[in-house]
Amino acid sequence: MWIKITVLTVFLVIISVGAFRSTTPLIKNVYRGGEHFEGPHFAKDEGALYWVDISQQKVYRLDVDTGNVTRKDIGYGPVSIVIRVKDYPKLVIVTSRTELYFLSWDAKDEDTSLRLLSAVDIGLPDNRCNDGKVDAKGRLWLGTMGKEEMGSVEKDQGSLYMITENNYINPDTKVRPVSVSNGLAWTADNKFMFYIDSTTRNIDVFNFDLETGTIKNRRVLFSFQANNVTGVPDGMTIDRDGNLWVACYGGGLVIKIDSRAGKLMEQHKIPASQVTSVMWGGYDYSVLYVTTSSRGLSPVQKAQEPEAGSLFAIYNTGATGFPENQFVFGNADKY
Repeated sequence: MWIKITVLTVFLVIISVGAFRSTTPLIKNVYRGGEHFEGPHFAKDEGALYWVDISQQKVYRLDVDTGNVTRKDIGYGPVSIVIRVKDYPKLVIVTSRTELYFLSWDAKDEDTSLRLLSAVDIGLPDNRCNDGKVDAKGRLWLGTMGKEEMGSVEKDQGSLYMITENNYINPDTKVRPVSVSNGLAWTADNKFMFYIDSTTRNIDVFNFDLETGTIKNRRVLFSFQANNVTGVPDGMTIDRDGNLWVACYGGGLVIKIDSRAGKLMEQHKIPASQVTSVMWGGYDYSVLYVTTSSRGLSPVQKAQEPEAGSLFAIYNTGATGFPENQFVFGNADKY
């Protein structure tokens, strides 16, 4: 009788493991040839993924149904974010240097139709905007960074701002000083906000008040050093299970972190060492888009990393994300 029960138990365990075994993730190169790809942003109502090439001053748009990629050449300075404006398809907000602009994607090629909205870090001409995300109230959280020179950044020169349709002339400063303001994410219940200042090599968490946009009680959730993760944390997103997915710049990885326990759960190797950002996309938000950079790589390194500077997509992670928030600004088309 004991033998029969044991055999049956083993049989059921095998069935159970097989039923819940996840499919191996598949990494696909979607678009190559960039220098410093960053800031992916998915707009489901357009079926489009937007992203930027910071150093080449370009904004890209991928039509996920056709695979067609179009781009805008800005030419005003480093371009770091592109985010859709809510209720206005193909109208995006972009940053160039430390300025924010509205850009209509359907504008004629000879007319980029950039309309200045705001500027930050006034009096710091060597600074530039870096990463940014929109919260559930439609407010833009935008970070900056100091002067870049020979692969290093002047420390403590940047800030994290919150920009709304009411305060865009004088945005609220939320965190200062910052060295390299980077990834942002919020929990589904909007009680916590996660934040990266890359030079610290930490992922921090704040208590977050959605109604007021107040953040407090900053503390370290996850340390790259303590967990022996190579590189520095860069862009970041969150999935429906509350786990963080983080780009590891210089580490060639995307890592998955339990946002409650601060524990490393998974590591996904990307065929490019300088992984810059991640964002969920696809109509069911099951595709993890990953941007990478080839900037600063030597000829030998570029030969070793021929896919550096590409946009990748990871399928079959077993996770899904949320629709990305869009910037709320009334009458943005007429501004």
